[in-house]
Amino acid sequence: MDNRPTIKVELLVSGITAEIFTYYLRGERKEIEAVMFDSAQFEQDENGTPKLKSVDASYRTKMEDKAVMLALKGLTDKEGNQIEKTVKALDELPAEDFDLLQKSLPGGKVKKG
Repeated sequence: MDNRPTIKVELLVSGITAEIFTYYLRGERKEIEAVMFDSAQFEQDENGTPKLKSVDASYRTKMEDKAVMLALKGLTDKEGNQIEKTVKALDELPAEDFDLLQKSLPGGKVKKG
């Protein structure tokens, strides 16, 4: 069981309450950063030095989703029912609610590469 401190944030449009951890664990930060690195492809130049070949542009959205999912302890609807913590649930939030959720993450909005 994760006993980190949390904050509760009411998402204004949907009325959902999000419970968010106040800090990330080191391993969680590594997981978030790994999304960007996993999206990059490298090749070696003639000297054997790694060179960036391409980057999957969807890494930004994947990093946002990972950051929210790791910081989110739970979601509760207006009636007090738990909402399953999934990316689909995040995608179904009004954009304004997701923006508020992101701003409430540990350290504020996730930095985009």
